[in-house]
Amino acid sequence: MSLLLPGEKHLGHSRSKDSLLLIIARDEYQVLDSSSVELLHAKQAITADPAESLKYLFKEEASKKGELALDVHINESEVLTRHISLPASTEENLYEVIQYEMDRYTPFNKDDVYCDYRIEDRIKEKELIKVLLIVVRKEVLNPVVHAIESSGVHLQKIDIVDSQNSDNSLHNVKLLRSHSDLGNSKKSSINWIAAAALGLLLLTGVTPLVINYMHISKLSSELEGLEKTVQKVKQLQTEYSKMQDQVGYLIDVKHRNPSIIELLNLLTQAIPDHTYVQRLSLEGGLLSIQGLSASASDLIPIIDKSGMFDDIRFAAPVTQSGADGLERYSITAQIKAAQE
Repeated sequence: MSLLLPGEKHLGHSRSKDSLLLIIARDEYQVLDSSSVELLHAKQAITADPAESLKYLFKEEASKKGELALDVHINESEVLTRHISLPASTEENLYEVIQYEMDRYTPFNKDDVYCDYRIEDRIKEKELIKVLLIVVRKEVLNPVVHAIESSGVHLQKIDIVDSQNSDNSLHNVKLLRSHSDLGNSKKSSINWIAAAALGLLLLTGVTPLVINYMHISKLSSELEGLEKTVQKVKQLQTEYSKMQDQVGYLIDVKHRNPSIIELLNLLTQAIPDHTYVQRLSLEGGLLSIQGLSASASDLIPIIDKSGMFDDIRFAAPVTQSGADGLERYSITAQIKAAQE
């Protein structure tokens, strides 16, 4: 049984005869040899510990063929990606910044996932970088990490496989940055030799101790600067979000409510010559008009005809103003909300 989805193919690169391919999809683990013969098919929900099954297989294959390279293909169903924008100044320490901000960009804590990134674009005029964040839950890859340790198999590379479009697959994803020498006994040996050499230098009283102290001090200073940069980025992003909200609110208010100038222009054109406006106010979408008219009863139909108002009514009884025969009126109307 293959874990590849319908229409999906193995990524188009050749593998050496001393290599294995591990395919991870939907919490299932399938191991193929260099001839694409299935050696193992384990489902995490059924197998008590996939790591033990994988480790047993790796050791068995390594005992037959010697040290083996392992390619890992992870189906995109196990991967979370996010497109994010960051200040260009963070590029030098981008991995650390992403780790620090992981719980803001994803639903996960940084301790729960493995991650990598790809810089998609650099926008010089805005001093921004566009980044593709790639995240895989640790519970998906931890069985592989545990199985490789001391098994005679070393991790060669990890690819993310897009089942719908192979052109979107991501190659050589560095999800296991903290395990760069995973299963590689040669590199491990070199590291032990380097450690032993450092120990001899310390024993002979040469100055590496001072050099190491200076190096640690420099790293501490850089880390402190990085934390300040991250805090500044967060502050700027918060301020930017607030400004966006305020601008959006003002634009929405403008779209939903006509200005006083627009209302005056409308009323000037609509109200007949025998009518006078002595007072006009607009508050909370409520228009109030007071004045004198030869026929106050004609005003409500005229205002209603404009189509801009609801609930048009006399706010007080119409009264005679005096010997001139004009009627004193007071009208209120609710401005209609703009249509979405």
